Amino acid sequence: MSKIKNKRRQRRSAGEKKRKYLLLGSACVAALLGFATVAGPWRASLSRTASGIPFFSPSPLPSPGSLTKEYIYAGGRLIATEEPNPLIGPTNLVADTFSNSRIDLTWTAAPNAHHYQVERANNLGGTFTVLNANVTTTTFTDNSVTSVNAYLYRVRSADAAGNLSPPGSIDVATAIAFTDNPLTVGSTLIKAQHITELRQAVNAVRAAANLSAATWTDTTLTNVTIKAVHVQELRTKLDEALTALALPVTGYTDPSLSGVAVRKVHIDELRQRVE
Repeated sequence: MSKIKNKRRQRRSAGEKKRKYLLLGSACVAALLGFATVAGPWRASLSRTASGIPFFSPSPLPSPGSLTKEYIYAGGRLIATEEPNPLIGPTNLVADTFSNSRIDLTWTAAPNAHHYQVERANNLGGTFTVLNANVTTTTFTDNSVTSVNAYLYRVRSADAAGNLSPPGSIDVATAIAFTDNPLTVGSTLIKAQHITELRQAVNAVRAAANLSAATWTDTTLTNVTIKAVHVQELRTKLDEALTALALPVTGYTDPSLSGVAVRKVHIDELRQRVE
């Protein structure tokens, strides 16, 4: 009886050893072929797991110098990508009119940006064209504008490989040279020319917002006294355009101009919003 038991033990021992060898051999073959399921992950290069067995990610691989994403492989398969340094569009873009032939841009530097791409469109929904794809500062001067036209601007961040972020917020500016700029309290009279120029600028901004040109009280201001209604119409028509462009609309001095004489500050505030 003991002999029979010994033989059974020997057969079981031999079978267990055989199964162990088969499992070990299968694991080694799978690892060498890149199908191992050993806990990872490993990166797009030769790596080793805790067992010391080398693993190779599939080829061809992106050149490390051109990667904007980190590719993570496991079992010979791409399982994830990481963007350790995501690009975001720059903030606080300000487009400021310098003259009827020049508009200056400034913005806040964006994290991880190597340089910036400045873009311009003539109207909302229009095509943004690239003015400069390699601006290395946070300022830009646009000398390619036409007098009494408004333009929409936006800026993208770029990394060293030229990959671009989504665009930041837009801003608008009108290429125009205002008469008596700046106005001087106590010496500069409010003239019909000041209102006429503002009407031109407001309609330029409305065109950029894809709105129709405004109509005005006293279409011709020759020999007409400047009234509160003239300023109020400018405010209303300009605010409609800024709202359409998703730009902020802030309060005005003397929100109600009823019975209020037109003053320097009323003209200045309108000029600042269109410039």
